[in-house]
Amino acid sequence: MLAEKKAAQRAKDELDAKARAEKERYAQENGQYQELYESQKQEANALRQKIEEMNQQVVRQKISSEATKIAGSLTKDVSKAKLLEEKLSQRLTLMDGELRVTDDSGQLTVSTLEDLVSNVRNDYPFLVDGIQASGGGATRSQGGADVGNREISRSDFEDMKHADRAKFFKEGGKVYDD
Repeated sequence: MLAEKKAAQRAKDELDAKARAEKERYAQENGQYQELYESQKQEANALRQKIEEMNQQVVRQKISSEATKIAGSLTKDVSKAKLLEEKLSQRLTLMDGELRVTDDSGQLTVSTLEDLVSNVRNDYPFLVDGIQASGGGATRSQGGADVGNREISRSDFEDMKHADRAKFFKEGGKVYDD
């Protein structure tokens, strides 16, 4: 069925090309250069439009591919990955052959893909799978994610209440100088 459709399209394109060539030959013989010019102009515009559509398709494919790859690394659940892919695709654009990160309104940012992944982890934690580790070296799953890897600046730490400071250290938090 698909082969027949392609063959029919090819035959139609050949007939259109022959008709166009015959019309141009007739116009040349009769000195109708205006018609030749208009014919060539229409053909050039059609080709430009087709090239632009193909370029847009390539851009969408590259963005979708990268978003799919990132979403797949964040979750194993297919439905969650589709939602993450949609969110990631909205924040990516292709510029000068490179993927760039945009803000929510579509304006370019200086953020990297890693920054985007970090933002997605923070904004949509319910869509992202946690660390699948178990055993003695694994962080506890109760009491919050990434408790063992938390870091906070000294100024933020000093703004905390005494009980919160104690809990922070008890859960393995670290303070760095800002």
